[in-house]
Amino acid sequence: MEQRSILLHIARPMCMLLMPLLLLCVGGATGGQFGTPKEKEGTRIFKATEHPNYSGHFRLTGRNGLLVGSMGEKTPWDHMDYAGKHLTSILGTIEIDVEEPANRGLVEAKFVEGTDQYRMVFTQFAGGAPYQDGGVATRIYEHGDSGNGDSLYPKTWLYLAGWGKADVFKNGQLLFKDYAAHFMVMERSRDPNTRKVRYPMARDLPGGATDPAGMEIDLWVRSAETDNQNFPPFTTFIHLFWEEVTWR
Repeated sequence: MEQRSILLHIARPMCMLLMPLLLLCVGGATGGQFGTPKEKEGTRIFKATEHPNYSGHFRLTGRNGLLVGSMGEKTPWDHMDYAGKHLTSILGTIEIDVEEPANRGLVEAKFVEGTDQYRMVFTQFAGGAPYQDGGVATRIYEHGDSGNGDSLYPKTWLYLAGWGKADVFKNGQLLFKDYAAHFMVMERSRDPNTRKVRYPMARDLPGGATDPAGMEIDLWVRSAETDNQNFPPFTTFIHLFWEEVTWR
C-alpha cells in the first residue's frame, strides 16, 4: 500500500506536465490548437497587417554611407555605378521614423561631402502605384523583373520603402524643392568587398541579384527634368546608400 501511494505521488505531477503535450497532439490532428496552419494558409509570406501585433511604426538608422558619384557632378554621369568605381564615402546618417499604415513620418539624411554639408528631408509620401500602398509600404518586391517599379536595380525584397517628394539643403540653403524621392530598406545590392552590383545578369534563379544575408538603405532623389546623356536620364539624380542598418 505504501509503495502504491508513492507511485501515485510521482505520477500525478508527471501527468500534469504531459497534459499540454497531449493537447497539442490532439489539437494538431483536429486543427483547433494554436500553432497549426489554418486550412491551406501554410507558410506563405503574410502581409504586415495580417499580424495581430503589427504596430506599423518603423524607426531605423543608417550609417557607413556612400554617395554614388558626387554632388554637382558635370554631365555625363552614371549614378547607378554597377561597377562600384565612383563611390564616395560620406560622413553622416539617415534617420527613418515612419508610420506605414498612415503613410506619414520623417526620413532625414545628413552628410558631408568635402566642405559642404547637405540635408535631405523627406516628409511628403504618396503612392503612384498599388504596390506603393499610399506612399509607405513594407514586405514587397520591387525593381528588376518583379513587375513593380523600374528596372534600374535588381529585383529586391523591401523590408520598408517610401515614395514621394523631398527637399535638399546645401549649407543650410534650399537647393532642391519637392524633388521626386524614393527610399528603400532592402537586401544588400553590392558585393561587400568590391561594391559591385551584379546586374544585369542572366536570370537563372527566380530570386533577384541581391544578397539576403545583408541589408542596406538606399535613397534616390531626382529632378523632373531629363537629360539622356546621364544614367539614369535625369538632370539631377542623387543616389546614396548606407551599409550599416540599425532597427530601433
